[in-house]
Amino acid sequence: MTKNAVTIRPARIDDDFAAVQALYLRTWRTAYRDLLPAGFLGQLAVTSWHPQQRWQRTFLAITAGGQIVGVCSYGPGRQPERQGWGEIYSLYVDPDFEGQGIGGQLFTAAIKQLQSDYTKLYLIVLTNNQTARTFYAHHGFHAVGAAEDTDTPFGTIHEITYTKE
Repeated sequence: MTKNAVTIRPARIDDDFAAVQALYLRTWRTAYRDLLPAGFLGQLAVTSWHPQQRWQRTFLAITAGGQIVGVCSYGPGRQPERQGWGEIYSLYVDPDFEGQGIGGQLFTAAIKQLQSDYTKLYLIVLTNNQTARTFYAHHGFHAVGAAEDTDTPFGTIHEITYTKE
């Protein structure tokens, strides 16, 4: 696969968030095709995501031609037991651009930003997403606690928390 030059930068209010929504949908349907119930993935639509609501806490990967090919959102922890922590909310790279280090660049930018405000960080990952779990471990995160189950009409989703202190 050809390496494509990308720029990692903070999102701006005037960015094309419809393109970010489309990126989310495409990456979810590709990355999670064998990890989440097909019915769950099938009911997703571009309107399932609202990235414009977090634009101030989002980094984008953008090609020289202006295509948004990666996104990483972060902010204050949402889990009640992790108030005062920073959280990585999402990290996705267009499947056509995987394997080029874009995810690592986005993740590093978000971690650096979070560490300016928080000493403890966490994220939540699917227990069966070994690729993501290996990536997060490589970046100094480790699994804590037991997997948590979320029941959906399409089946149970199993997730685990990773932390970095």
